[in-house]
Amino acid sequence: MFSFINKKVKVAVHNGKFHPDDVFAVAILSLYLKKPIKIFRTRDAKVISKMDYVCDVGGVYNPREKKFDHHQEGWDEKRKNGILYATSGLVWKEYGEKICGSPDVAKKIEDNIIQTIDAEDNGEELYKNNFEGVIPYTFADYIFSFNDTWKENTDSTIIFEFAVCEAKKMLSREIKRAKDNLEAAKIVRKEYEESKDKRLLILDRDYSWRKAVLNFPELVIVVHPRFDDKTWSVSTVGKPNSKFERKIYFPKSWAGKRDGELAKITGVKDAVFCHNDLFVAVAKSKEGAIALANLALEK
Repeated sequence: MFSFINKKVKVAVHNGKFHPDDVFAVAILSLYLKKPIKIFRTRDAKVISKMDYVCDVGGVYNPREKKFDHHQEGWDEKRKNGILYATSGLVWKEYGEKICGSPDVAKKIEDNIIQTIDAEDNGEELYKNNFEGVIPYTFADYIFSFNDTWKENTDSTIIFEFAVCEAKKMLSREIKRAKDNLEAAKIVRKEYEESKDKRLLILDRDYSWRKAVLNFPELVIVVHPRFDDKTWSVSTVGKPNSKFERKIYFPKSWAGKRDGELAKITGVKDAVFCHNDLFVAVAKSKEGAIALANLALEK
């Protein structure tokens, strides 16, 4: 009897230049299926009709038929925030939670990664530049870079498959990070709720706390052990709608000071360093870090 155990799943995507949208759609499918797939880069309707899955080509969106395209006339499938769905988002909506095993993890990946890919594919601006001619280089740019330059003539299926592998690695890593960060957020919230001074949070490990504490209005400083050595950090908390602005800064006299000089200024004997931008300081001990934090709170 013929066995279908090793039969590859046939997936169609459009030919020509590929984009992060179709690459991620296939990467998501691969993570979901957990079995070998064979990619057909085509726009031939006869070939497409024989596929197990169709992504970003064919003009049909029907999850039951495993068809995921968004190029139809009048396409208006939007999220609540207004961002249009592209193929990666449609495939993630169908299989993301099954891949992650958690609606919370799936939502985190959707919010942080998938929506940005969809927005770019649909020509929707997510941000405005502060510096003319300077734009962020994103993972989507990295994926797009595998397309041939005008001087190359590579097998497009081979480089597409390579790009899919890169997207799979990125997604797998980010799913792991999302799971761990959500677990850390629960621990951080519990520690915060039990802290006496809501301005100061003292943690026994370097949990992924930076985003987890943004909705704690009174909190301004977090003390925690540093990840890579035996010292302790005193970190100021960022403002909710800014990547770099902080709720509080250390005294200007601490800026760039190290070891004995910082110890003399602060009176904390094991003070090690304060960043020039006054958002993080370091001490050799937990007690020293707490002392620096209290000095900053008293200023």
